Amino acid sequence: MSGHTVAIAFPILAALALPPQEPTADLTTRFDRALGEASTAIGREEPQIAESRLRTALLEGWLLLGRIEQAAGNLDDARHAFDKASSVSVELRRPRLASAGLALRTGELDRAIQLLRQVVGADPGDLEARRMLASALATAGQMELAIQELEELTALSAGDLETSYMLATAYLKSDRLEAADELFAALARERPIPATWVLIGRTYRDYDEYERARDALRTALELDPETRRANFYLATVELLTRSQDGIPAAIDLLQKELAIAPADPLANLYLGMALTEVRRHEEALPHLLRAAENDSTRTDALQYIGKSYLALDRPADAARALTDALALAELEADTASTAARDDLRQRRLSSLHYQLAQALRRSGDEVGARPHFEAAEAYSARLTETSRDMLSRYLEDDVDSSAASAAADLPQQRLIAELEPSRVAALEQHLENGLAESYLNLGVLKARSRRFAAAAALFAEAAALRPEHDRIDALLGTALFNATHYRRAVEPLERASQSDPDNRDLQRMLALASMHSGDHDRAVALLRDDPGRTADRSLQYAYGVALVRSGRAPEAEAIFARLLTENADWPELNVLLGQAHAQQQDYEKALRFLERALDLDPQVAEAQATLGDIYLRQGRLEAAERAFRAELANHPRDDRARYTLAVVLDLLNRSEEAVGVIREILAERPDFADARYLLGKILLEQEEIDSAIGQLEAARSLSPGDANIHYQLGLAYQRGGRVEEARRAFEVFRSLKAQDSTPGES
Repeated sequence: MSGHTVAIAFPILAALALPPQEPTADLTTRFDRALGEASTAIGREEPQIAESRLRTALLEGWLLLGRIEQAAGNLDDARHAFDKASSVSVELRRPRLASAGLALRTGELDRAIQLLRQVVGADPGDLEARRMLASALATAGQMELAIQELEELTALSAGDLETSYMLATAYLKSDRLEAADELFAALARERPIPATWVLIGRTYRDYDEYERARDALRTALELDPETRRANFYLATVELLTRSQDGIPAAIDLLQKELAIAPADPLANLYLGMALTEVRRHEEALPHLLRAAENDSTRTDALQYIGKSYLALDRPADAARALTDALALAELEADTASTAARDDLRQRRLSSLHYQLAQALRRSGDEVGARPHFEAAEAYSARLTETSRDMLSRYLEDDVDSSAASAAADLPQQRLIAELEPSRVAALEQHLENGLAESYLNLGVLKARSRRFAAAAALFAEAAALRPEHDRIDALLGTALFNATHYRRAVEPLERASQSDPDNRDLQRMLALASMHSGDHDRAVALLRDDPGRTADRSLQYAYGVALVRSGRAPEAEAIFARLLTENADWPELNVLLGQAHAQQQDYEKALRFLERALDLDPQVAEAQATLGDIYLRQGRLEAAERAFRAELANHPRDDRARYTLAVVLDLLNRSEEAVGVIREILAERPDFADARYLLGKILLEQEEIDSAIGQLEAARSLSPGDANIHYQLGLAYQRGGRVEEARRAFEVFRSLKAQDSTPGES
């Protein structure tokens, strides 16, 4: 039957209701500006400008939220946010770059390269994107392509030092040392400062060119003996090239570094580690304790603190430090992204478990020590090599990390990293509130232009962000209802009605949505006591439909009689009267009303389908098929007509045609229990036992109270040799049949 539309006016937009701005204006400037401009446009009734600004707010909000999640290590949430950013605006560059950066971090190199090629294809002069593409290609092992990209980019951007540096690094990685030397020398001529030589020295170090690294770092110190990080990287070169023999020289260099920057966490960590390795534990502890104050160095510092405490015969202190280190290391192990890094972390965990076990045993806690000895042994069994000492492995990890990270750090990411956790939480709340309000207001704009499906999608996005919003259920339910998505409208309309029990419009929409979704009893209950029903032809009609379809045709007769007196030429009413008489098996009167409806409107919904139902009951299968096909010619998406046509085709022994129709239905309505039941029944007849069981089990989960489904499933289990399951299915069938035959029960 055709739907009844309740006249619900979507509220005129008001200024965005946002919480006070948090003190993070440097991060949220673009987002807050877009929200403010949207609010102004809303107040001026300028919908096109308002929509544009709201979409800008969504873009900026999702991008920033994605970077917050990425900084917190919530990579799936970050990916979701960047995907949302791509879907809300015509600007795709920044969402794609953000997604590509995340893909590089997670090792999804093909995805990163694909995204970056899209950005570069749209703008070949995009330096940032081309640098990132070159980095991705290099990381993926496609060095020649990476070098080609960088050489083209160098030609396009003559004098761009960052591109020159990246190309020099690519040459270095490809063992083209002379070409790399030339570019590094040119870079030093362009920027003849100590920091340039430190960068060059570190890069040589990262690619095992240790003598070149020493020369560059010493050049930096000659230019300025106070140059930051020059002594530090020289120390790491000593450790990487000479292992234990290089520790004394490394200690001297690290002490020089700390004389320049006493609070440097990494220099304190390395010095503490080096001193521990040469058993100068009392000297090591102050440096390790300072390194433990910094998030980036805390885990390793705590481990070496534990090691020093053990050497100093302070097992209780060692156990506390090592317990904390183990907890942090286990969290870090969850984020390992490559086999090499995972191998390194497993070594760390093995060492931590073993050291903690020793500390607990020496503290007298043998029971507590035992599981850590076992864990250390289990981790050790999985390791691929055991010959290198821990300090060298840590240095290798540091080198790998620095060499793999070629993309420039975004200013926003640095600002996010500096925020306290409470500020981050407040920022997330601010963003989510603004995003929700933007979706709500965009949804209202779409609804007011009668684009209800689009409005519903936007309201659903708002609901996902702020399900507690006081308007969201009413807005979402109303949009879904007016988009004729009745099944999906029921749940939000029910919640909205419960929140606002005096709102008759919401109750009427819920009644009509329930009726169109097949819940006719609820529709009857809601419409029966509606004070406006008797004065509203459409509501009276809907009430009659619900009565007929809930099996109470006699109750509907008085309503129909009155409606017919006043509306004899109403096609839909004649169809409904035909259905009512058919339900009472008065087929002669039913046919008269249905023919009258078709005379008034040959395409009126459900008239041919009702004729088909009558012919099916009378055993006139060919006539039933013609009627259902006529219905579907005018209303091809009528699932009930399609389903009943499949029933008729099956009865005509044209089961393959029936299966084709059913599969079309299920492709669009996978929750159609009757269709799954019929498909399972046909498959069982065709001896496709496993497929039949799958369909019938799905039907049972969708409609557990249908006795016939349990019976057919019992037969399928029986034929499949699943005797016990067959017995249980037949027991449920008999129980349901007994309930159906109990007097007074419906």
